[in-house]
Order: sequence, then structure tokens, then C-alpha cells
Amino acid sequence: MKTLRRSITKTEVGGEPLPAPFQAFERNGIVLRRAEVTIVAGTPGVGKSSVALHIAARLKQPTLYFSADTNAHTMAMRLLALSGRMTQQQAETLMHNEPYLAEEILSNNNHLYWSFESSPTLKDLDEEVSAFETMWGRSPTLIVVDNLMDIAMDGHEEFSGMRAAMKELKFLARDTNACVLVLHHTKEGFSGTPCQPRNALQGMVAQIPAMILTIGQKMLPNGIDARLCAAPVKNRYGKADHTGATYVSLSFDPERMHLDDILKDYRQQETIEIDYEQQI
Repeated sequence: MKTLRRSITKTEVGGEPLPAPFQAFERNGIVLRRAEVTIVAGTPGVGKSSVALHIAARLKQPTLYFSADTNAHTMAMRLLALSGRMTQQQAETLMHNEPYLAEEILSNNNHLYWSFESSPTLKDLDEEVSAFETMWGRSPTLIVVDNLMDIAMDGHEEFSGMRAAMKELKFLARDTNACVLVLHHTKEGFSGTPCQPRNALQGMVAQIPAMILTIGQKMLPNGIDARLCAAPVKNRYGKADHTGATYVSLSFDPERMHLDDILKDYRQQETIEIDYEQQI
């Protein structure tokens, strides 16, 4: 038996916040926590993997990344573009023409360990975590699962398999004290302005995660600058809006894998974007 007062002075008791990957997240109470599951959801190609990759790269903590949805070459190219501040095309050319330089740039992300099994089972996930613990002598701080639909759940229909997998991922988060970040699809029939509501998630898996972010994109009136928007449609530790109408915006250039806080004064920028939303 435990009393909660003892958890105050102990480290790694579960629920500890991780450093914020973006100031916009920190300002708006979007906090990733250890021993909890967070879902990042959206339609295909909207930028879920970009968000996860930036979080993993910026955290600089031991991370295990299950990339079932994307192959090793593509992820290396994306991470090289992100780290080397270049386009993905330039990154791919560098990988081909100057592999040693590409390896040197990627070495700045040696805290990331990868599994590229295309349809991992829960046993595969457990074995990879065990191998990680053997190498590091500790569990990962962050476990990324990209994505939920790719986890093989024999004996289950698709949606029931997703719910069963989420229960196991919650257990994994508690057992390892890791933040488990799960990428998931939403239903394309649901409109988003730009972020979809919570009930757009496929498979009715919203009960388990501590936080759910739906992701959307929009262009600014100049037709050049893009924004990636993240709406906390569920947040046990902060403000949430299940409709997806309340969101934060980040500067986004998918060609360069650039995702960052908006450089100009955020209060002015948010006013500009709110005014633009009202005009349309």
C-alpha cells in the first residue's frame, strides 16, 4: 500500500512532465508526461510524424521509436533535413553523395533508437523495450508508436484490436515510466478548421490516453507561410476543447522538416491569425 504524500519527495513516480518541445505547447498547458499515453491524431499526410520526430529530436532523452508506417531511408532523410536545416531532397542527395557527412550530422541524434518492423506485435514492442533496457540499463524516457493501426492484434477485429492495444500501451507506460506517444488516424469525413474534433478518432480509443492532440494545417493570407496546428481535444492536466476549435499554431515547412514556434511576438501573431479566422 502507498500514501500519496510519499510520492512528493520521490523521483520517477509517474506523471512527471517532460521538457516542452515548443514554447506554444508550454504556454497552453500541452505537456507530455511520463507513465502516461498521449495520442497525436490526424488525417494521412497532415504532419503527425513531423510532430513526433521533432518531439523526439528536441527532447534529447533516451527514446525508442517504432516506425511501422515509414521506412528507415525516409526517416533518415527527414531527420537529416531537420538536423541539417536543409530540404528533404538535399538530404537525400547528401546521403547518396556524402554518406560520411550525413552520418556525422545524424550522430547528433544518437539518443534515438529505431524499430522498423512494419506490423509489430505487442510481443515485438516488449522485446524491443527489453533490448533497450539491456543496452541503456534503464527504460526509455519516450516511446513513440507510429502508428496505432499498424500494431498486429491477432484474434481481434480492427477497432477492437486498437482498443486492446491502447490498454497494453497504457500498461507499458506505467511499467517503464516512459511517456508513450501514439500516432493515430482520424476519419477523413470529419471537417476540421483546421483541427478535427475528438470524436473524429478512429476506433473509439479516446478513453485511455491522458492527452489527445488533433493536428491540422492552414495557410496564411500571404499564400506562402504555412501553420501546423495542434488542438488539445483531451487533456487531463490542462485546458481542452473536444471540438478542436481551440488550438496552437507552429511555423511549418514540410519540405525542410521545419517545425518551430512562430518567431514574431506570439501575442501579435495569434491576434493576426484569429482575425484571419474570423474573416473567412
